[in-house]
Amino acid sequence: MVARDGWWRKLGGILNLFSDRTQSVHEILSKRYIEERQHARRLAYHAERMQYPQFREKLAAIAADESKHSQWIAEKIRALGGTLPDVPEISLTRKNSWASLLSDLEEHRQCAAEMVMQIHSLRAEFPEVADTLQGIYNESAKHREEIRAMLMRSDPQAHLAA
Repeated sequence: MVARDGWWRKLGGILNLFSDRTQSVHEILSKRYIEERQHARRLAYHAERMQYPQFREKLAAIAADESKHSQWIAEKIRALGGTLPDVPEISLTRKNSWASLLSDLEEHRQCAAEMVMQIHSLRAEFPEVADTLQGIYNESAKHREEIRAMLMRSDPQAHLAA
């Protein structure tokens, strides 16, 4: 009887550990989902107001990719039995084209550093989730380069688009 109780306690501990890790991955995915949805919204807003038409198109395409990323994350959240979090509204401020691009680039840089740590922390136990985040990271690296190139070609003194 004592041996059986010890076995049940170990099993309970393992199940609790798994439950804790599942909760942790759900928290990571929920945060990432919110950020991707907010990035998409902010980029779309900036694209609508972009002074340069070619930049407008590029930012709109990046916003569409960010929206696609949030859908990938939503699939993982649901697959783990979770529900999608509510996405808080973000304040959207009117800036000139250059300032908008600069803030978009900085936002992408911050998320990239955090995502690298998340990918490594999830790789062993949740390889499919890590692969999804890796795909998002890879596309985001391309986006950072595109935004950086736009920033280098734009005028810091550009006026607000009407």
